[in-house]
Amino acid sequence: MGKLFSKGTKYYRQSLLLIVAIATLPGLLLSGLMYWGAGGQIEQELHQLHRQNMEERAQTIDETLAHLELSLGHWAFEPQFNYTLGSTDFGQDYGRAWDITKTLLIIQSSSELIEHVELYVKGSPNRGSIRFSPEYSELNESALNEQYGRLPQHDRPIFWNNTYPGVQKQEQLTIIQKVPGNSKDPVGLLLVRLNMDKLAQLMGTLTPYNGAKTLIFPDNGAPIIRVGDGEENDAFIQELIRDIRSREQEPGLYYFDWQGSQYSVSYDHFTKVSTRWAYISAAPIQEITAPLLSISKLIIIVSCAALVIAVSMAWLASRRIYSPVGQLVHTLSGYRTELLGKGVDEFSWINQKWQELNRESTSLQTKLKHELPHLKESFVQQLIQGYLDRYSSSELIERFRQYGGRVDRSVFTVVHMELIGFSGLAGRFNTGDEGLVTFTACNIIEELAGSRLEQTYVINFHDLTMALLVVEPAATPRDRILSLCREFISGINELLRMQATVVVAPPTEDIKQIGSRFEGAKSTARYRSFEYESQIIDMEQPGLLAETGGLNYPFSIERELIQALRAGEREEAVQQLTLFMEALSAERVTEMDVQQGMMRLLAGILNVVSQVGMNPASLSKGENMFEALSQIRDTRSIMKWFNEHIIEPYMQELEKRTNGQVKRMIEQAKNYLQNEYAKDISLDSCAEHVGAAPYLLSKAFKAETGINFTEYLTHIRMDKAKALLRESDTMINEIALRVGYQPSYFIRLFKKLEGITPGRFRELVRDGGD
Repeated sequence: MGKLFSKGTKYYRQSLLLIVAIATLPGLLLSGLMYWGAGGQIEQELHQLHRQNMEERAQTIDETLAHLELSLGHWAFEPQFNYTLGSTDFGQDYGRAWDITKTLLIIQSSSELIEHVELYVKGSPNRGSIRFSPEYSELNESALNEQYGRLPQHDRPIFWNNTYPGVQKQEQLTIIQKVPGNSKDPVGLLLVRLNMDKLAQLMGTLTPYNGAKTLIFPDNGAPIIRVGDGEENDAFIQELIRDIRSREQEPGLYYFDWQGSQYSVSYDHFTKVSTRWAYISAAPIQEITAPLLSISKLIIIVSCAALVIAVSMAWLASRRIYSPVGQLVHTLSGYRTELLGKGVDEFSWINQKWQELNRESTSLQTKLKHELPHLKESFVQQLIQGYLDRYSSSELIERFRQYGGRVDRSVFTVVHMELIGFSGLAGRFNTGDEGLVTFTACNIIEELAGSRLEQTYVINFHDLTMALLVVEPAATPRDRILSLCREFISGINELLRMQATVVVAPPTEDIKQIGSRFEGAKSTARYRSFEYESQIIDMEQPGLLAETGGLNYPFSIERELIQALRAGEREEAVQQLTLFMEALSAERVTEMDVQQGMMRLLAGILNVVSQVGMNPASLSKGENMFEALSQIRDTRSIMKWFNEHIIEPYMQELEKRTNGQVKRMIEQAKNYLQNEYAKDISLDSCAEHVGAAPYLLSKAFKAETGINFTEYLTHIRMDKAKALLRESDTMINEIALRVGYQPSYFIRLFKKLEGITPGRFRELVRDGGD
């Protein structure tokens, strides 16, 4: 304090008083203005804030109820709720009854607003009405059955009802959905009873004030939900509703006087719920504006306290103003006392030290300049892949700015690019050159983007995919990016003789959303139309991911392909695989549809491999086949992969096993025919006995014996028949049955093969003839 009142400190005192005035007077003036002059304006702002809060909370409630409607509408299209409900005997079909019960339990647990879920199914001439609540039961009560029976007469597929069949509770809200969904002739109803206590808690958020009241009612009906009022408030509620309807009050905020008290009333309609409901929220004015006076007083008290603190801090700060040189020396070296003792000039030393630091800074800047492109590329790659989500938006923007990026008031657009047709480049590139091809494509997009857009970043993933991050002002037209993508595809077609799929994600102003936009773009690439090879997919295009009508899976060709594999016919299998791919992608289908179809085919082939006794792992050699197939994006590559990884390895393994197995199989078949010739034997039964495919057994039998299966069996039976004709007096009809034939057919076949009837054969043998 001595320096404050010593001589020659006039500037010091003036500076101190100026600092104190700057620190405290604004707060004192502001609090006084709020306390005496700005009360009305602040009160108006509080009302405006109250209205905004009301609208936001009402919108939340509206969306919650609309979400319940939408969820119930989706459930109505589940396979459990189709037209077969009306004809199913659930007393016999326990499995389907249990599936329906589980589904109802899932719906019931999907939202805390749902108290109970039931399924009502109308009766039929052969069966009475039933319900799942959620367990299966029959409706034998006529009164309850009548209550359920009136509900399907409603003209809408989904509607609300303030009663529930069999429940006498007055205040009850129910969502009812006809099943199947959008059906003109429903077979039943899904009934969701809401938890009124939970709903009342949700409605109570509209008026978080003491004495506040909330109502929800149809335009021309009585209130269906009342929160914050009792029977003593019925007159207030009725008068409030009458006032709104009589004046045809427009939705919004207005004031209502009742028994000497003024209320702030918010009136509007829910817009997203299918049933037109209005809501009224009334809160006492004094509860809304009560904090104003106490806050103003608190500001004055805080400002006075700040005055004392500011005086103390200003005095301490002013003392520091007089010692900047000493502090700077101490900061730079930490040897201030020794330097002064040696008579060193602080300013000369500071100048020398500054030059040293400047040289070090220049050296570091040079190194940073060389490393900055690599650091920037690494940062952008991590940003796009979502590895920096733990950082806040401000931190990411600051790091981007440090790497030389211009991100102030910018919009970020992510473009995902996939190269297609690498397998068609045989002769120009070999397996393993994917990284080289991707590098070439990155150079093409860098050259095109650099000449057309101000700030772009290309990321090379070295696996025929890449990403482009466009950082542009908000006013940049999206057509410029789409035009760049078209030129990129044209360059890829011309220079690399490949095709490309480009997905342009929606722009975002939040740098943290870049990772999610990129993931969304990669997922959207699976929806590319498979019949076109080069495509640009704009994720902002309406109806991009709409249903295309389903996949037309070629079951018949699949059976032919599997049959060819079982028979070991390599060329036929390749031909059927080509037909399968053509049929699968003949119509307008997405890449995801084709991949799912090929996954299904792969599963079927692997099942066949297991059935013939091979281990599927011997074909894959430890590779995850399904994962490898999911990474292939064009027809040629898929065909090549199936040939190299499925058909060829299978055929090679089959040929190795065939030679030894065929001989054992034929011997087993011959022994089986010798022992069981009298039974009803067929190629299929014999193949099943020896554990082989019928076609394979027939082919092998022909190759091994020179005759087909039927001829061999016929020779055995005829030899046995001739022996019985020679050596016994057994009747011909009985001989026919013993060798596995009907008598009439046996006689015709015998005469066809031997030229005479069995009876004539016996006569000639006994007479000594041939």
